[in-house]
Amino acid sequence: MSEIPPSHSDEGYDFEIIRRVWGLAQVIPGNDPEVWRKDEFGAWIHRADYRNRHSDYGWEIADYGYSRRSLGLASLRPMQWQNYLDFMVAARNQAVITADGLRNARRLL
Repeated sequence: MSEIPPSHSDEGYDFEIIRRVWGLAQVIPGNDPEVWRKDEFGAWIHRADYRNRHSDYGWEIADYGYSRRSLGLASLRPMQWQNYLDFMVAARNQAVITADGLRNARRLL
């Protein structure tokens, strides 16, 4: 797994924004919060898998207006990449990826 570049990502977010958005993800007791967290739908995400869509634990930054600077950091959310595609790109909300024990699984809403 590759690490995030120290200065910026190819998406345009600098390292500090990526770090701060990671900090918004849910901390799970018993897991290293620098490595493992969960998104707002309960899906596992892995810190080093930022923008890795080949990983079940990859994640993206969901932008609810940051690019317009309307809400600042409050408009950004860490989101497991399949949830990101479902909610930000396809605008679907019938199912989400969420944790099933230590794995991620699709759950109908």
